[in-house]
Amino acid sequence: MRKGLISRIERFSLHDGPGIRTLVIMKGCPLRCRWCSSPYTQEPSPEILHIRTQCAGCGKCIEACPQNAVSYHLGLSKIITDRALCTGCGECISICSNRARELSGRWYTAEELFGEVEKDAAFYRRSGGGVTVGGGEPTAQAEFVSEFLSLCKSHFFQTAMETTAVGSWDNLAPVLSWLDLVFIDLKHMDATKHAEWTGVLNSRILRNIVRTAQVAPLILRLPVIPGFNDSTENILETAKFAKQLGSHFLRLELLPYHQFGIHKYEELDRAYALESMEPPSEEHMIALREVARSVGIDVEIGG
Repeated sequence: MRKGLISRIERFSLHDGPGIRTLVIMKGCPLRCRWCSSPYTQEPSPEILHIRTQCAGCGKCIEACPQNAVSYHLGLSKIITDRALCTGCGECISICSNRARELSGRWYTAEELFGEVEKDAAFYRRSGGGVTVGGGEPTAQAEFVSEFLSLCKSHFFQTAMETTAVGSWDNLAPVLSWLDLVFIDLKHMDATKHAEWTGVLNSRILRNIVRTAQVAPLILRLPVIPGFNDSTENILETAKFAKQLGSHFLRLELLPYHQFGIHKYEELDRAYALESMEPPSEEHMIALREVARSVGIDVEIGG
């Protein structure tokens, strides 16, 4: 039986489509954006998180680990996890009375996952909301996502997906047939800069955006990262690209960079590359919005 790997399920979301929504966050993403606020979703396998603010340093997790992946680092004066050895078995989670260790990533069948989102059906009906699948990259598990969305549509749930559009069209197209709305992140119009900051070129992403706009209502999202993609030239080029997408294109959303996900890197024993970067000012965001609006498209700040 086919299963999908889910990082987490967020209920009562208000920023991932119309109305009150349940956001299903898939695990696994081929991009490595320097600013990523959801590093939990990058690896396509379950991972152990270490919440240090709740850790008493008792060492029970060290004793419990069958792979000897958990140890005390004298130089850092803290417990660390060797990610190369950790299998995500969860033994260290069950032994921790402080709940300082959690598992990110659980396998669901489509029916099991539908059973979770169906719990919120009353909120969808009353608010005009529904289910949004995000990530990570949902189309990395395209067959599972299609099966899950087909169940949602069979119960008349409004459906949406947040995607990088980095995968093949053969993976993306079947999923689109089950969607009422698509959000696609567009990081940068320049291929070289896109690859430098995300690890992949943008050529396939741009092609998939054009093809998606031919078949599904589309909202483009641009995370505004200072020094990377917040130049007037890039914003204007992005807006011009969006304008030619046709009637299915709804709007461009400019999402200001934030640092809300920094603690997640520590929980994964990873360094955050942009710790010294400051979010863009409100004045700068407004100026960029007006640049994009100058070509005649709908532009909003935030989702």
